[in-house]
Amino acid sequence: MHFNNYLSQVSKSSQELGLSVTQTSNEVIININTYFDYKSDVTGLLLGNVQSGKTAQMLGLIGKMADEGFDLFILLTTDNIYLQSQTLNRAAESLTTLRVCDENDDLNFIQTSLRKPTVLVLKKNTNVLRKWKNLIASSKLLEGRPIVIIDDEADAASLNTLVNKKLISRINNHLFNIKKLATSSIYIQVTATPQAVLLQSKISGWKPLFVNYFIPGNNYIGGDFIFSTPPSFCIKDTGENELEDFKRNTDVIPEGLKNSLLNFILISAEFKIKGKENCNFLVHPSVRIADHEIFAISLGENLNTFLECLNEGASKKEFFKTIKEIWVDLQKTQPDLSPFDDIKQTVDEMLNRMDFSIFVLNSKSPFEKNYNRGYNIIIGGNSLGRGITFSHLQIVYYCRKAKSPQADTFWQHSRIFGYDRIKGLIRVYLPPTLLELFTEINKANRLLINQIINNGLEGLQLIYPSNIKPTRKNVVDNSTLNMISGGINIFPLDPTEENGKVIDEMVYELKDGVYRVDGKLAINILSNVKDQISSSWDSKKFTACIKGLMLERPHQIFSLIIRRNRNISKGTRTLLSPNDRVLGDTFTNHTTLTIYRLNGNKESGWKGKPFWIPNIKFPEDVCFYDTIDF
Repeated sequence: MHFNNYLSQVSKSSQELGLSVTQTSNEVIININTYFDYKSDVTGLLLGNVQSGKTAQMLGLIGKMADEGFDLFILLTTDNIYLQSQTLNRAAESLTTLRVCDENDDLNFIQTSLRKPTVLVLKKNTNVLRKWKNLIASSKLLEGRPIVIIDDEADAASLNTLVNKKLISRINNHLFNIKKLATSSIYIQVTATPQAVLLQSKISGWKPLFVNYFIPGNNYIGGDFIFSTPPSFCIKDTGENELEDFKRNTDVIPEGLKNSLLNFILISAEFKIKGKENCNFLVHPSVRIADHEIFAISLGENLNTFLECLNEGASKKEFFKTIKEIWVDLQKTQPDLSPFDDIKQTVDEMLNRMDFSIFVLNSKSPFEKNYNRGYNIIIGGNSLGRGITFSHLQIVYYCRKAKSPQADTFWQHSRIFGYDRIKGLIRVYLPPTLLELFTEINKANRLLINQIINNGLEGLQLIYPSNIKPTRKNVVDNSTLNMISGGINIFPLDPTEENGKVIDEMVYELKDGVYRVDGKLAINILSNVKDQISSSWDSKKFTACIKGLMLERPHQIFSLIIRRNRNISKGTRTLLSPNDRVLGDTFTNHTTLTIYRLNGNKESGWKGKPFWIPNIKFPEDVCFYDTIDF
């Protein structure tokens, strides 16, 4: 009843979305029925893409679970008044058969006593969570009942940021205590950047038992388009150091920023001609508030300069010559672009009316405005991340850099992703190094999703270039993090001596030497190697790494070095001969597996029978991450 009511409303706007929500909800329910026993706490992950419609999926899941008999839901949002209100309104408008309560509806909540399924839409705010924890506890409504918590952007504020100090952060503690109010709980983590969630330990209580990924709709514009290989037409290179150059001389606007502004003016004129009263332009220079102000002042001054150009003959001619060049470039990717004379006239009119607004969005000027109207230039840093949607965002200028970039943080800045963009008129301005960074993160995200589609959470590896970290350090328990860096030789310190015959059969046709092999042979060899000291050798980890590499790099080369008749004493802290170490180091861009057939002499400390011992070295440019479950 509840789900069908929700579905009828969703399907009116998009039949495709209705089908997607149905599929996602059914798949999550299957996992809940598999893992949930009404006696314990179960955590699951609902994975989407940035701005791909997670809210619609969450609300559909709530409707589906209400049909399954669950009657108390907490829907968590980021700690922002506007965003919480936005989610509340969407829930109230679409879940009309359920009771939807604001965080101030405590009296209403108590009086209704769960006579019908109830959804509490709460910010992840210490005071809000403490208040509702106490209110739910005093009401005793959860006695004998499970609770369902749907946590939007679950990787952001919910995780324990003090885990490595052996303390518990306040938000994380409140959420833990709310779960414990009920006899059992289902906690659904929702995010498009799951790195921090996936690197939680089992003992933490926040590692998901299952994952469901929902595919974005056909009209979704995401990483595979914006950050494709070769680069998309929408990418426009800027100077590598425009931010630093601009801060040294704020009197001269950087070329990339100027071009992005002119593109925005022209696209806004095109939108105006086509009857669209909204277009947005995002400027993300850095995390520093002072930089936001500098950019806002400069963009405002340049809008005035363009207006002045319209009143001077020579300057006006030069200005529209530049506009014409931009128009020609845009027409290549948007053939039905309005005629230039119409664009020219509309640009003139919009500048004379100064139809363009500039907004700074950061901690000093929080997100409290609806940018669905007008032609807006929005400048900011961290506030331009998760949870915020900008309608009709067509232009992005991005020059923010970091010494040690975090994949999830940078990916959340991809506000250009979404459904209501006109593909042919998208332009993204950024320097080459940042384009490379985003392209690498997109590859890593695609690999992560492919692993989940193929194997779920089994053997999942987060694979990143060595210069990119998956997430912030303070939410991952260092004692359980299992990381392998490429370029390092790894071998078992105390191997078992039982694989002689089976590996002999695998390589009997291969003489001593160097071979190029596929990953399957490497996996088969490694699967037959065990070690008495589990911390020194993890065959499952290595094989999972190889499987991940085979997905990421289908043409990955695996070098196999075979040496027989070796006499090495047990307990030796090095395995490779100097020559083989030098040889292996020449293979920097692919995985090298060196296998020695030891004679296993008793005088060397072994049991007296031959066996194989491997040394593996992954490509230098890659790191693998997962967690050790004790």
